Order: sequence, then structure tokens, then C-alpha cells
Amino acid sequence: MNALAAHWPARSRAPQVSRQDGVRALSRVAALTAAGMTTGDALAASARRKSRSGSDACLARLALAVRRGLSLSAAMAAPGLPFSEAEIAVVRAGEAGGATARTLTLLAERIERESAGVRRIASALTYPCILMVGALASLSFLSIVVLPSFTSLYAGHGAELPATTRALLAFGDAAGRYGLSVVVATAALVAAARLARARSQRWRRLCARAAVEAPLLRTLFAPGAMHATCSLLGLLFEAGCEAEEALTLAARACVNVAVAERLSRCLRLLRRGLPLSQAWTSAGLDRSGDGTALLEIAEATGNYAEAFSKLGVLEGRAADEALTRICRLAEPASVVVMACAVGGGVLALYQPMLGSASLLLGGS
Repeated sequence: MNALAAHWPARSRAPQVSRQDGVRALSRVAALTAAGMTTGDALAASARRKSRSGSDACLARLALAVRRGLSLSAAMAAPGLPFSEAEIAVVRAGEAGGATARTLTLLAERIERESAGVRRIASALTYPCILMVGALASLSFLSIVVLPSFTSLYAGHGAELPATTRALLAFGDAAGRYGLSVVVATAALVAAARLARARSQRWRRLCARAAVEAPLLRTLFAPGAMHATCSLLGLLFEAGCEAEEALTLAARACVNVAVAERLSRCLRLLRRGLPLSQAWTSAGLDRSGDGTALLEIAEATGNYAEAFSKLGVLEGRAADEALTRICRLAEPASVVVMACAVGGGVLALYQPMLGSASLLLGGS
């Protein structure tokens, strides 16, 4: 790290590169090295691009560090670059084993799958959220802007507004009085929860455990967390890491604190002499029940990389199935809410309109 500090300015002066830009930069280098170029030549060729994009800025910084004598793994550890300790260790292991091109390709594929999973979740939930917001906005517009004009006419003739109109007017009155307060309170709660998660280890551990252990949440979040963990372990073993080193790096890189604690427990059991298959199960990491069998085969063959890669694929399928089930429930529910909002709004609007015509003609 001292050599790295000599080549890079102070941390405060290093611009931050986004995760997406880092993924693009690494994918480009992986494609060029897979085609037969050396790492230095691939970085130099990519850095020649005259572009102001974040990925090109990332490539320029990596190329500059490599030209100054640093390895690619050391360059990736520079301040402001979005690569985790485990990803840097994967590249370092590939460099030590002479398989940098293969390692970069595997690492780029893993990061791209991770990014694609996040984009899929966002796109899957966008449509239901739009419908919910549309329903709320239409009801608010009708109850605050349109329907109050009928109130004075009905009051002047001593008539009572229809029940649906009164309900929607009550909704508009509540939204006008407390809507801003609810929005501010919700934003404050979200900000406080994020701040507590960033600063409080106890709160972060509680949220992580709820995500992987709570009955309703673990079906959705646990497969995704285990998919990322097993895929990273497979990549670390593929790069040439030993079992203890791979578990240590995976625990440091794991976003979910509860899974990281289980990986640390598995590491302690492994150091006590237990086989990896037994340590994995005893630490509570064999969520699907397939890990023990796959790791027992790996212990017999020595191919831990393939075992964890297969386990990652199985967990990924479980995560996809969980997301599909959630989407199947969210989309019809949002459509029903939108239909009820539109139907109720139309009914609440047309009933007083017809009633107003009757009152103007002298009816009751």
C-alpha cells in the first residue's frame, strides 16, 4: 500500500468511479486480454480512447498505475476505484498463477451477472410502482381539485353527497392536511434507518438477519445472498486461493453481515479440523441442502471451484424463482389497486355530476 500511495495522490483528491463504470472498464480489459493481449497493452489500448466516460477514466487510471510499475491488482486498490478486496484478491491470485486473462474474464462475468440481477429487480418492480403512484395521484387530483366544487351546490340545496364522493373527499382532506407530514416523516425514517445501518453494527446485523432468517423475507433475499457468496467462492478457488483464504476474503466482501458471520464460523470450524462440507453445514450455510453433497464430491476430487460454481447456479435459480413469484403477485395487485382507484374515482365523480343536474332541474 505504501507503493500505491506513492503513485496516487491523496485520497481526497482521487475522483470516485462508479461501480457500473468499473464493470465496463474491467469487461473491456478482460475482452482484450482474452484475445491474446497482455494486461499492459490492453490497458494502454483502452486508455487511448478519447472519451469522458467514467469507464474510460477508470481505464486511464489503471493504465497509468501499470505503466509506473504496479500490478493490475495493486492498481485496482487505488482510492476511488469501486473494486472490493475479494475482487482484487482474485486478480492477484490470477497474476500469481499466470492466468490473468482467465481470471479477468471470470471476474468480469461475475460482476456483470451481479449488475444484471440488480437491474432485473429494478425493472421488475418499476411497473407495479408506477401503477401505484398513478392510482394515488389520480385519487388525490379528483379529491382535492375536482370534487370540492360539488360540495357547495349540494350544501346549498340541503342534499347529501353520495357515499363514494364523501369517502374520496375525506381522503383528499386527509391528504391535504397530513400528506406532506407523512412524506417528510417517511423520508426521515428512511434516512434514519440508512444512517443507523451505516453506523450501528447492531442495527446492521439485525437487518441482515431479518433478510436471511425472517419467514417472509428469507425466501426473497437469502437465495440472492447465497448466490453472490457461492459465486465469489467459486471464483476465488478458480483463481487458485486456498480454502481458508477464500473463506476469509468472501466474509470480508459479503454485503450481508449475517452471511459474513456464518462464513467466519465456517472458517473457524475448518481450522479446528472439520472437513469443509461439515463446516459449511454446521455454520448454517447449506440453505438449499445441496451444498453438503457437492462439497463432499469436491473433497474427493479437489475441485472446489466447480462445486461452489454449481452451488451458486442453484442458488441463482432459487433467487430468480423467488423474484418471479414476487412479480407475479405484485403486478396483479397493482393492477387491482389501479382498477379500484379508477373505478372508485369515476363513480365518485359521476354520481355528484348526475345529482347536480337533478338539483338544477328542481329534483331532490
